[in-house]
Amino acid sequence: MPTLLTLAVVGIVGTIAFVVISRANELFCVSIRDGVCLTIRGTVPPKIWRELVTTARMAGIQRGTIRAVKQGGGARLVTDGISPDVTQRLRNSIGSAGLSAMKLGGGSASSESRNFGQLLGVAWLAWMLTRR
Repeated sequence: MPTLLTLAVVGIVGTIAFVVISRANELFCVSIRDGVCLTIRGTVPPKIWRELVTTARMAGIQRGTIRAVKQGGGARLVTDGISPDVTQRLRNSIGSAGLSAMKLGGGSASSESRNFGQLLGVAWLAWMLTRR
């Protein structure tokens, strides 16, 4: 029995370590549902937030995720569930701000306070706890 408990603890610690390491270079993560944007992790500068919201509405994105990650001294945009042409439009609009604007954004324009799901960085929980 102790072996099973040890295996479970090692598995949980390994999963937590993997999540922390995979998010170490992430600047922000924004989830989109029905054209509405929600900051899941990090802070999004107001200029970039306006671009994200406008593009999500105009493109009619139903579900998707937008992440900005540090890579080679710059920022790279990674999307999931968003078409390549809309992704390129986002890259063009956000690329003008640069990495320094994302690091020194001065707070997020997306929300004043965060719910428990946003604090944990879990998208499904953040959406469930969000008042619309």
